[in-house]
Amino acid sequence: MKTEDAFALFEHEYDADDGLFTKFRMSDDVETERLEHFLKALTVLSEHYEGQTHVEKQMAHRVMSFRDTLSASASHWKVSRPEGLTIQMTTKLIIAFSHVFAG
Repeated sequence: MKTEDAFALFEHEYDADDGLFTKFRMSDDVETERLEHFLKALTVLSEHYEGQTHVEKQMAHRVMSFRDTLSASASHWKVSRPEGLTIQMTTKLIIAFSHVFAG
């Protein structure tokens, strides 16, 4: 995946009415393939920001919003979890959000 594609996918999943940001907030079911594709985009974004000294304000806000929303929703999934958001996938996503700016 190219960096431009990763940015486009990230923006779409944040802005779209049926995007992952909304699905995480609403604790909706998500297809595993979609989550894996998004995880790949986060990896590409991590590689893009590695070694850079700054991150765009809007991008930083959106990444942290994604992470915080997923974490908050996951804390409510005591009895049942949304389809696709297994403990392993949720953990991978939260770590990937944190790694976007770790470099």
